[in-house]
Amino acid sequence: MYNSILESDYGIVENPDSDFYGVKLKSGKWKDIIVVYGKVSIKECTETGYATLGFSYQIQDSARFQPDELEGNEDFKNHLGDILSHIIGSKEEELQNERAAD
Repeated sequence: MYNSILESDYGIVENPDSDFYGVKLKSGKWKDIIVVYGKVSIKECTETGYATLGFSYQIQDSARFQPDELEGNEDFKNHLGDILSHIIGSKEEELQNERAAD
């Protein structure tokens, strides 16, 4: 489960300043913000069996917020992590379904 994130909560958008696509938030408190994810890493803790997702991001469009207000907001970063987890999980499910169909 991805902390109740749905595909309808975000969309992939072209980034005119880069070869990377942006992710536009389509619902909730941070609606209309566009971010571009950078480096993504997964760190596993063998003691607990849990993994944490590390990532960098750049705000492409801060909508009605000040960029520094967003960058210092832990809830915003956690929300971006939830969305990134959903994107990764959805892609993995898609690949598994393609393999099963072959």
